[in-house]
Amino acid sequence: RATTRPVARAPDVTRRGFADVARASPARSAGSGRAAATAVGGRKTRGAPQFRNSAEDTQWSSEQTWYTKEKTYQFLKHKTVSVIGAPLAAGQHQLGVEKGPQLIREGGLAAVAKQLGWKMEDLGDLDLEGEAAKFEVETSMPQVRNCEQIGLANKLIHDTVKQEAKKGNFVLTLGGDHSVGSATVSGMKAVHEDLCVVWIDAHADSNTPASSPSGNYHGMSAAHVLNWIRPPLPGWEWLKQEHMIKESRLAFIGLRDVDMYERQMLRDSGVAVFTMHEVDRYGIGEVVDMALHRINPHSDRPVHLSFDIDAVDPTYAPGTGTCSRGGLSFREAHYICERLSMTNNLTSMDLVEVNPTLDLPIPPRMHGDSGTVTAELQTVRLAIELISSALGRTIL
Repeated sequence: RATTRPVARAPDVTRRGFADVARASPARSAGSGRAAATAVGGRKTRGAPQFRNSAEDTQWSSEQTWYTKEKTYQFLKHKTVSVIGAPLAAGQHQLGVEKGPQLIREGGLAAVAKQLGWKMEDLGDLDLEGEAAKFEVETSMPQVRNCEQIGLANKLIHDTVKQEAKKGNFVLTLGGDHSVGSATVSGMKAVHEDLCVVWIDAHADSNTPASSPSGNYHGMSAAHVLNWIRPPLPGWEWLKQEHMIKESRLAFIGLRDVDMYERQMLRDSGVAVFTMHEVDRYGIGEVVDMALHRINPHSDRPVHLSFDIDAVDPTYAPGTGTCSRGGLSFREAHYICERLSMTNNLTSMDLVEVNPTLDLPIPPRMHGDSGTVTAELQTVRLAIELISSALGRTIL
């Protein structure tokens, strides 16, 4: 006869934020390593999986299924993910990042979405080169490389993100470099006035034209959407103040390579900043809870996740243009996506800076690796897996 033992109570992460009231977990069998499927005292254990004995039922399906908890998304009208390819490379100096969106698609993105119960609407890659080519005169802002061209390209991204968000879909933007961040955040903000943002990055992206050592716009996109760049940049007249995010609504996680001017700007701001020092000190679970408590204390605001793959340690994500040692581990990166998904407030995500030309072949497959993700490059594969966690994939 199976017996039960008390189990620890876990935080209710599906509806509330930091320091919430806990709720009980389903009972497990103390006498075996699997959840009790038989009755305890003549009654079926609540929440336990039911095992059937017929030969037909015990056969594995040819199509793998990732089980996820049924959820009610607070700010989505449909369980549909709109995929927007944003192959922008003009915000930095490394060629190849524009190939990221297509490699992520080819690596199994559609199959992953289907297994998690999402309908996928792929808008393809936007014609950003065509938009940028409309600027044919000499720049009036030499401090920002390709300033007007990026402005025109980002307007197309902004408009497309806004269009898909209005449908009530989950909006997934595939970069491209992190220049697209100002377009995705502003596009979502145009639809969700109370939007808050979790920005995962090794770098703060908080330079201005006056402070940037390189002049690369991908290091200014967060500052731009925080309204720290004055006067307005030429080519960006479409980026209105109402599209920008309040400092109290943005949290950085994973910073470890921050320029001197950025440090002072962040210290003087109301932005929530959690560097790798805080991750080391408190652990990723506490850091994510603290970040959510700062930007969404009542868990009643839509959340946008801007995930730069260089936040992850190069051991796991070598295929990016600005590698920096000492980053997030494989599990820490996944935990962030899983935890945000569990809030039921995640409405959109951009995943950026995957550069297949700098990537390495995947190491030998390990037990538990999904055959659905067919990418042959290590960072591309990780990108797809992180997206799956953001879309609701869980271990149990």
